[in-house]
Amino acid sequence: MRVSIAKTISPSLPAALIGAWIAATAATAPARANVITDWDEKAAAVVSSMPPYRGERVMGMVHVAMFDAVNSIDRRYRHYLVQLPTDGAASTEAAAAAAAAAILTTIDPKTAGEIKLATTTYLVSIPNGRWKSDGVELGEAVAAKVLEARAIDGADMPDAYRPRTTPGVYVPTPIAAASMWPNVKPFAMAKPSQFRPNPPVSLESKEWAADFNELKDYGGKTSAKRSAQETETARFWIMDGPPAFHAFVR
Repeated sequence: MRVSIAKTISPSLPAALIGAWIAATAATAPARANVITDWDEKAAAVVSSMPPYRGERVMGMVHVAMFDAVNSIDRRYRHYLVQLPTDGAASTEAAAAAAAAAILTTIDPKTAGEIKLATTTYLVSIPNGRWKSDGVELGEAVAAKVLEARAIDGADMPDAYRPRTTPGVYVPTPIAAASMWPNVKPFAMAKPSQFRPNPPVSLESKEWAADFNELKDYGGKTSAKRSAQETETARFWIMDGPPAFHAFVR
């Protein structure tokens, strides 16, 4: 841990990492509305009461479904999971809305009712006809494929975390967030451990002592060394999950 690193991390970095992808999918929506950001906002509100890691899984499914639904019509990019046949006359807006809604209705019965009502309201603005009905059918079909693919991704595995350690050998402190998720299938990485950092340095090293003292100096509630900007950055990162990161992108 180094204060210099904290100074150089931009609070908007997570948004930058996913912004380009969302912008690409949003570009396919009609000019009069942005169906991708509309349903991203609805989805973020729905998952706001979930643990962040579970909420992000749902958001990933929502965006994969919207992307593949729209891309099945426009076919501008390589599909993420599936590219279903269509004659190209379907509404991209109806397809994306239906795909997102189909994912969100699987969370719980109360959410399902609210989302169905929101979907009906949202689709009213799209003229009736084959253009609309084909889009809805396509979106729901793509969502079904996404749900099928993620049904066995390991997210529902039981909590088997039972830490056993000795001083100087690090394990996540109980109760560890998402302790049952070390083998959940990632959305983009090859495997969960692909970018795993190295273990902490030795308790007897000078580096450990320097890091420990730095935490005391800069992490105290009334630290005299921490700048106002560093305090603001720390407070910024208190909020996490879809309600924070997805709002930046929108």
